[in-house]
Amino acid sequence: MKKAFQLPILLLIVFTFSACNSQINKLKKEQFEIVKENVIQVLGDSYHVTRIKAVKEGYTNKDKTEYKVEYSFDLNKTVLIFRHKDIPGYMIFEKKGGNWVCTFNSGNPSGLFNIFQ
Repeated sequence: MKKAFQLPILLLIVFTFSACNSQINKLKKEQFEIVKENVIQVLGDSYHVTRIKAVKEGYTNKDKTEYKVEYSFDLNKTVLIFRHKDIPGYMIFEKKGGNWVCTFNSGNPSGLFNIFQ
């Protein structure tokens, strides 16, 4: 009887965790697309992102209501004399009203000035 009770609880925990991860993964993909669009908007049509990768990610508080993704991306060519590989960025996601939302992405136009660091 005890094992029969444990299985539904375990499945509920796994489902809840995977639903949270799928929401964040969907938001990450959307935000990475925004980074790609912003690179073209800020730097021009001759520039584009050739690679984006999440470097480090995880919850930032014990309530698991904030999630940070550190990422880097490469451009197809240099911008003047500045680097074009492993440009750092990060995103913050917060759980608000039961849903995850992106509250900050350094890949938005003002944050893209990381290229010049």
